[in-house]
Amino acid sequence: MDLKDRLIIYEGTKEYQMTRGYYKNGKFWMYKDSEGYDTIGYGHLVLNSEREKFKNGITPMDADLLLAWDIDRTKRDVATLGLSLPKDWEDFMIIMTFQLGLGGVKKFKKMIAALKAQNWKEAINQAKDSLWYRQTPNRLNDMIKQLENK
Repeated sequence: MDLKDRLIIYEGTKEYQMTRGYYKNGKFWMYKDSEGYDTIGYGHLVLNSEREKFKNGITPMDADLLLAWDIDRTKRDVATLGLSLPKDWEDFMIIMTFQLGLGGVKKFKKMIAALKAQNWKEAINQAKDSLWYRQTPNRLNDMIKQLENK
């Protein structure tokens, strides 16, 4: 499963969002995420400057384009961490950064140090020793399961 498909599952498929009322009448609608932030499509954090643009919902094609843009931005954010990672860990860090933002990821100093040392086991331990893990254990456990380098 590629990165885009994994993010769609983690952030909520169209079918899942239909059950929550976030997708109806052929469009995705803004909703509050678990932290109370306006969100639309596949986990796009709605900025104040975007609120007006999204008030009438977005089509599935718009949601796909928004996700592609968000993935590209997140890849650039991850690149600023200066890590040289195998593909599985690169995807892990992209998904983590997509969810937490670059500022949130930078708080994982011991995990980042473990990744720089290619100490995969310690990086996993640091990820699990976090509020992030306590809030979304199923997602993080699935992300760990997908890793080849453990």
